[in-house]
Amino acid sequence: MKCYLCGLEAKQSEADQSGELVDCGDCGTYKISSLVLKELATKKFDYPKMRDDLHRQRQFNATSVAEINTESAIWV
Repeated sequence: MKCYLCGLEAKQSEADQSGELVDCGDCGTYKISSLVLKELATKKFDYPKMRDDLHRQRQFNATSVAEINTESAIWV
């Protein structure tokens, strides 16, 4: 699979009704919600801002996986 942020090769660790867990060598591990996945059909992420936000999430709470959901998604 391809990373939803950078487009490089990534691994999908888990997938369920709530979303997917993605492991990208460049962007790191993050969870993306199923609602955001649906929105990706018509929208594009603001890649630099989204990567910065994931980094901030990891710094703020290192024990949880960074998440892209409808509240945290940053669109172009």
